[in-house]
Amino acid sequence: MFSIFKKKVLGDFSFLQTDLHNHILPGVDDGAKSINDSIELLQQMQQLGYKKIICTPHILGNIYPNKPTTILPALEKVKRVLNENNIAMQVEAAAEYMADENFVEAVEKKKPFLCFGEKKIILIEMSYLAPSPYLEQCVFQLILDGYQPVLAHPERYNYYHKQMNKYEQWKEKGCWLQLNALSLTGYYGKHVKQAAEKLLTAQLIDLLGTDLHHAQHMAALHYLCTTAYYKMLKVYPHFKNNTI
Repeated sequence: MFSIFKKKVLGDFSFLQTDLHNHILPGVDDGAKSINDSIELLQQMQQLGYKKIICTPHILGNIYPNKPTTILPALEKVKRVLNENNIAMQVEAAAEYMADENFVEAVEKKKPFLCFGEKKIILIEMSYLAPSPYLEQCVFQLILDGYQPVLAHPERYNYYHKQMNKYEQWKEKGCWLQLNALSLTGYYGKHVKQAAEKLLTAQLIDLLGTDLHHAQHMAALHYLCTTAYYKMLKVYPHFKNNTI
């Protein structure tokens, strides 16, 4: 059913231990389509040195209206198949929340969120078209409520590329920043790559995620290991992945 032969591995991400942004759960968003896809991706993550995978499906309005009742059964299915195939991999689930009106309402009503780690880390994204008018207040309230908000892939928000101070302001407000590893390969374009490099150089990044959806992303992750950026990541002093 699944590959039992190890493929040649170019890099080792064991220095991170944990991937905390991916779309590996089957059939819940634009990531893995089947349980076979999920297990294949998890096996390859294991070969890259990851010990723990925190799956973060989209929660996005009517497009991906996920909730615990859709996410947790998918997680249990993955864990069951891993166990049946004697694949030792720690897999958990949280979510990637879009900072939209639905999210604001959930924050205001103090609804429980799918988060991870002792710090109750919650992964939040914005639209790529315009910054969210709600996020600042949400971050403030979430911190008051005991959560640690994280802004997903800040380098992908083009409207910030000429305003590096915006990233610094999020940090000052107590929001962590999570970089997509694939941004350094040019996968999302040269401007995103440049922003990613600037954020690392400025030491503003707290977490590194794969944002892994499918085999093409995995191929890009392997390519990253052949570049000078991989060496930069290995010596970066502020990643918190291995504390989660």
